Amino acid sequence: MIEEHLFIQNKWKRSAESIDSINPATIEPIGRAGLGSQKDCMEAIQAAKQAYPSWKERPLQSKKAIFRKAKQILLERYIEISQLITEEKGSPLLESMVMEVISSLESLDYYVHNMDALLKPEKMKHHMVLFNHKKGSFQYCSLGPMLVISPWNFPFMIPFLDVVSGLTAGNTVVLRPSSTTPFCGLFIGEVFKEAGLPPGVLNIVPCPVKQAEEMITHPDIQLISFTGSTSTGKRIMELASQNLTHIHLELGGKDPMIVLKDADIQRAVSGAVWGAFVNCGQSCGSVERVYAEKSIASEFTQKVVELTKKLKIGNPLHEGIDIGPTTTLNQLETVEEHLQDARNKGAEIIYGGERIKELPGYFIRPSVLSRVDHSMKIMIEETFGPVLPIMSFSDLEEAAALANDSHYGLTASVWTKNRNKALKMADLISTGTVTINDHMSSYSEPGAVWGGIKQTGIGRSHGPIGFKELVYAKFISRDFSKNKNLLWWYPYDKGFFEVIKKSFPLFYSARRGKRVKTLVSMIPFLSKIKKRSPVFNFIKGIPRILKK
Repeated sequence: MIEEHLFIQNKWKRSAESIDSINPATIEPIGRAGLGSQKDCMEAIQAAKQAYPSWKERPLQSKKAIFRKAKQILLERYIEISQLITEEKGSPLLESMVMEVISSLESLDYYVHNMDALLKPEKMKHHMVLFNHKKGSFQYCSLGPMLVISPWNFPFMIPFLDVVSGLTAGNTVVLRPSSTTPFCGLFIGEVFKEAGLPPGVLNIVPCPVKQAEEMITHPDIQLISFTGSTSTGKRIMELASQNLTHIHLELGGKDPMIVLKDADIQRAVSGAVWGAFVNCGQSCGSVERVYAEKSIASEFTQKVVELTKKLKIGNPLHEGIDIGPTTTLNQLETVEEHLQDARNKGAEIIYGGERIKELPGYFIRPSVLSRVDHSMKIMIEETFGPVLPIMSFSDLEEAAALANDSHYGLTASVWTKNRNKALKMADLISTGTVTINDHMSSYSEPGAVWGGIKQTGIGRSHGPIGFKELVYAKFISRDFSKNKNLLWWYPYDKGFFEVIKKSFPLFYSARRGKRVKTLVSMIPFLSKIKKRSPVFNFIKGIPRILKK
């Protein structure tokens, strides 16, 4: 464990301030991480700025070679990083491997194979009738130094994916990992330094909120990518407005799961329990509320309780453990607050809901609730913990209305054997992602898109659509015609005026017959146009106009 250091210019720099990183399962420190000062943070931004021009122009094959090397390093050290994630965050070792390390390996592989296609210019055929002779294209250009502010709930995977996609776009990166899980973020620096990433291209500075806000408002930062709470996202948006900095905000979620009566009940039960309790429920894409059709709601709830009782809770480094602790005491207290609010308003906690006092860490027994409604925090606010409230519905329209009754719109899942019903529900639900007979899998697919609507955030990440958030589109219009003057330049040409005056119906009439009739009426006039006239080149494009 590297202690009391920051990663700037590919060097480990000792910091004046530091903070203990606590194992949430034992409440014991696993190391002391550095906290960047204002000077440290400004140095990191300056390093990213200086490294940007050469990284932007670096050949793609060279960048791919670095990514391949990083992939090999991760493969060699996957046990080490998985254990670090488990110790610092509290997820079971298997989850750390599958959800964080494998997803990171897949991301590297995806960008190695798709880097050329993502950055390849796209041809654009001019539609404007006067521009018939021009050729156009869109070129995707890097923005510059990028600030990534990452959370503690997936402390390796989320920043790793943001760093890799940002580097692929040609940006340089300053990463501010969560001070709750700083070592997972700093490990990314180890990987890329060993992989041969040039100095200054990636800089990592855990720091207090004040210094983070100073980086957000720094004029050299051209893009901010933030994953975290909605309240913090709003603050970042406010600060970023000072420089009109590009922002990508991935914020909260209150993801619904809809179980229709024809669903495979056992599969839906397994999906609900895993989707709600994986990572101790600390995911914006967790199942945070279930709507089960009335005829199967009782059976579904009973089977959920039976499966939940079988889950093993304990130190996540131990073999056979299904659920570890919440990562922070504050998050544990939020879960307890939501449970108490539900109790006070008439909900029944069928199972769980209490702290596990015989264990030293931030452990709480996973909870299954019934008799819930939308007056309760546990159904409308992001709980971010191991809770599974279940509510029944009568028909598809009611289920969709309940699912959409939220300030959030990240993901949702529909569980049914009927393909038509599945597609109908997917169309009715207002979220960025809908999965059928699965939940929370799409984040790990690097080719998919991630993000939502409403207060879930702004923009998208991952895949070809999310990649567009990391670049700007430059339109290039090419005109290599031999004309000395374009038709609409001074001095205005009388022949062009006559063509334009007569040809409006030809250009824009919705009736094809009218367009043909107009062209026929213009033939005597067009035949008088000299071949050397600029108007003649325009006339040659008229057949294309008729095809519109």
